[in-house]
Amino acid sequence: MYVAITGAGKSRVIQFRKDQRIPGTKRKVTRVIKTIGNYEKMLAEDPDIIEKLKEEARRLTREEKAENAPITLSVNNQELVSPGQAHASYRFGHALLRQCWQRMGLDLFIRERIDKKNREALSEALQGLLYHRLTDPASILASVRDLTTYAGMDPVGRDVHYQVLEVLYEEKEVLIDHLCDFFQSHTTRQGPVAYYDVTTHSFESVREGELRMFGFSKSNKPNEVQVVMGLLIDNNGIPITFELFPGNTMDQKTLQTAVARLKEKYKLDKIVIVADRGLNSQDNLEFLLQEGHDFVFAYTLKRSTEELKALALDEEGWTSSEKEGEAGWKEKVVEHALKVKVLLTREERLALPARRGRPPQYKTVEIPAKIHLTWSRERARKDRIDRERVVEKARQLLSSPGQVSQSLKRGKNQYIAFSVDTQACHLDEGKIASQARFDGYYAIITNDLGYKTAEVCDLYGGLWKIEESFRVMKTDLEASPAFVWKDERVHGHFTLCFLALCFIRYAQYLLFQDQGLSVSAQTLMESWHRPTVMAIGDYPDVRLIPTMVPQAYFDLAQSLKMPVLRTCMTIHQFRQRTKLDVNKNLINDNRTKK
Repeated sequence: MYVAITGAGKSRVIQFRKDQRIPGTKRKVTRVIKTIGNYEKMLAEDPDIIEKLKEEARRLTREEKAENAPITLSVNNQELVSPGQAHASYRFGHALLRQCWQRMGLDLFIRERIDKKNREALSEALQGLLYHRLTDPASILASVRDLTTYAGMDPVGRDVHYQVLEVLYEEKEVLIDHLCDFFQSHTTRQGPVAYYDVTTHSFESVREGELRMFGFSKSNKPNEVQVVMGLLIDNNGIPITFELFPGNTMDQKTLQTAVARLKEKYKLDKIVIVADRGLNSQDNLEFLLQEGHDFVFAYTLKRSTEELKALALDEEGWTSSEKEGEAGWKEKVVEHALKVKVLLTREERLALPARRGRPPQYKTVEIPAKIHLTWSRERARKDRIDRERVVEKARQLLSSPGQVSQSLKRGKNQYIAFSVDTQACHLDEGKIASQARFDGYYAIITNDLGYKTAEVCDLYGGLWKIEESFRVMKTDLEASPAFVWKDERVHGHFTLCFLALCFIRYAQYLLFQDQGLSVSAQTLMESWHRPTVMAIGDYPDVRLIPTMVPQAYFDLAQSLKMPVLRTCMTIHQFRQRTKLDVNKNLINDNRTKK
């Protein structure tokens, strides 16, 4: 490494540079290590600046040579007959999570919000539960036992980990506000647009509580109590907020609470809510319109009015695109008037004619909306195959007519016509033909009249992100079945899982924005779970050797601008590169003591 002065005139700068030989040739390439500053300005402030910088360059060169010098280890070579003779090893993939934790300002959040004597222990326990949930999801008991194998983690009592859930319950709203502020400032979050959906989380229990109730299970676990979760995510797929409801709450009754929470947080006059047809209820539409919000909802043609069905099936007014000589896609926009009840103003109530009884509080108004109809050949093919599969099951069921009444009008039985006497039943060919007319059609309704069909489809198409988020929570993060029973701990458990989902989505966002990489949640979790460092030698003269480090670890470390690992490190070098103090583990590990 040497000092170089480059540029011309008053624009000259001082740099640290390094020449490296290109392997297999006699040529060299010059690499700029660091630009120090303007030559004229620095020389005016200190006439000896060049000599000082040359000495600094020589010092850095000596340190680099020492760091890259071969390491000689003296290691015992003896028969391995007990666990205590094996080399100690620790997980360190959570170094990336620790970096995200600091980026999100969660250390500051803990200091400001947890005013308790055991604040440090609570912070350590919260990080431990979060890191374990993101690397190897398990119960609190299993997590506490396993955290001793995580580099740099302080062991804290089991009771403290349960106390963390209660703290998360108490501080849930403030924590979500903190995360919202961070993501609003550090991502391309578009506040007015939000995706909303609902799922259920089960418990391996039949004991009911304030939240834990029996209800319609989306996980096909009707014999277990559950809670209902409503989740809002942004345009990047990063969670915004969530709400928990008793397990017997209908989906349609959760939207209003979540939207009110979102409006309060962002101080927005108008929000665009995108949701599937299960949330397209009259009450929700009235609420959104009453509050001045926009919506993009799926619309069920098969259950719509005969007038709308006729408009959809009418060949007039469609715009088509050609694909392989056939109409592969077509679209049509139908104007629609939504009849909505709204509160009367004070002036309107006073103007009402006097009459007996309670005066009316609402009036019915018509709100203009548009239904965007689309048809595609691929969707028509899928609809036909799906229907034929159900019809075939119905045919098989007809061989045992007594079973028809067990699931009346559901699934395959929707195509079976029967009398009161279920022995006399047959395929409803009329209904099959009627539904076949709608193969390939899809409808989306919105009250924003300025949207084009392509924009509406793009918005609605983003719902896969929230559906995937539910899958990640249930499958990868193993949020359910939950193994806590007190309601405050139930809230705390799902707040922890929500926080873990935020970490996954933020990591995916960083990788895509920085390197154009699309990485699954499973791949990320493996990159946090698998990296292990093996400790060789006797403490404190220990060398740490990383093993099983996946490519995703290196990719995310690059996006987080973390120092590069080395193949063999001292304790100090390991701490510099991972911010994990492995001394905490080595001091208490008999395998590293003489």
